Amino acid sequence: MKLEIAIHTHNYEKRLCWMLSSILQQEGNVPDITVSIAYLPGTDKPACEDVIAFFRDKGLDIIEVIMKENEIHNRSISRNIRAGETEADWILFADSDMVYDSHFFEDIQKKLDTDERRNETKVFGANRHSLDIPFCIKYFDEDEREYPCEIPNVASICSEWPVMWVKGAGIAPGNFQLARVQAIKDKGGIYCGTKRDLWRRTKSDRGFRVHMGGRIPMETLHQYHLNHDRGGPELQR
Repeated sequence: MKLEIAIHTHNYEKRLCWMLSSILQQEGNVPDITVSIAYLPGTDKPACEDVIAFFRDKGLDIIEVIMKENEIHNRSISRNIRAGETEADWILFADSDMVYDSHFFEDIQKKLDTDERRNETKVFGANRHSLDIPFCIKYFDEDEREYPCEIPNVASICSEWPVMWVKGAGIAPGNFQLARVQAIKDKGGIYCGTKRDLWRRTKSDRGFRVHMGGRIPMETLHQYHLNHDRGGPELQR
């Protein structure tokens, strides 16, 4: 099974290092994973291009999607690009601040191999364990690591942090939307036709679910959301 994890990131590069660490640390019968990262060059601390170079050297297969300044706040643009260009069997549209259990993708592959619903033209959603906002903000404010870096045993670290809420399976929001690529192609090969989709009004997420015929809950191992400040997009969250 070939799986693409499509990430759109801006001002989340520290958390992105945690996410990529968790992908790098997957164990068991893991799918053939490609990561695509859409970003605006020359911004963020650390720079996203430095993060990509670091994790490529660690062995991740990463595709870069270069965004323009007037595109970076509209993730439907990069998701449309990857929906049309991916060569994977399945694509997971994901937020850039997620950390996955070390057997997360082995478990998903096993479920897709046995679940008859895999051939339906719908979107799979899964619960996320959204970690406590003040705890996460304080942790990253005080984090003295030199980024980019790999976070050892990253899923184990997150499993010990306080959880704010657990939800998402029945909604399939933009942090986890898993779909069969051929089903997307059969529907026109796009994520969504929404032209304007700012962070706080992610209409493309709903548009994708409707376009694909709805959503299906999937029971998965834990994915942890490194929650963040809810301020403006200029914040390093």
